[in-house]
Amino acid sequence: MTTDKTKKPMTDLLVVAGAPGSGKTTIARLLHAELGGAYVDFGYLREFHLDNSWSNASPREESMAFENLLYVIRNYFRHGFRPVIVTDLRDFRVQEIPVHFRHDNFVIATLVVADDAELKRRVLIPERDSGYRDFASALAWNRGLIERSPVQNEVKIDNTVADPAGAVGRILSLLAGV
Repeated sequence: MTTDKTKKPMTDLLVVAGAPGSGKTTIARLLHAELGGAYVDFGYLREFHLDNSWSNASPREESMAFENLLYVIRNYFRHGFRPVIVTDLRDFRVQEIPVHFRHDNFVIATLVVADDAELKRRVLIPERDSGYRDFASALAWNRGLIERSPVQNEVKIDNTVADPAGAVGRILSLLAGV
């Protein structure tokens, strides 16, 4: 599916997933600039009700925010926004995407980093736009992504060399096949 304006390949939903430090925010922003549509960072939906340090984060509030996300995505679809690009989901939520969007065209691009030292370096960079610095959890998350089998319409992309243009090109190629 394509839009008249861009003549670029389209899908209804594009999830850019990965552990902290994998490059998902950078890639999602570049894809949004390239494709248009809507860009939703799930963490922003949680910021509406969490304090600055996220000390009141809980499974209950995350579940409520995910329900909000599902509504926001569907509302964008109703108003003709495509693709909706979503990032900052925990892996268990990424694995639910095929269930929630089984009647829609979706692609999940999961970024992984093959080098633990590189991922740790990225998480600890003081200039990064996220305050997340728990490199041990990021490493475990990344290893889990590498080890688990892909879900429906998911492609894992090795972003170890941090080549945003290359990752975007690979994702655009995936979309061309949708």
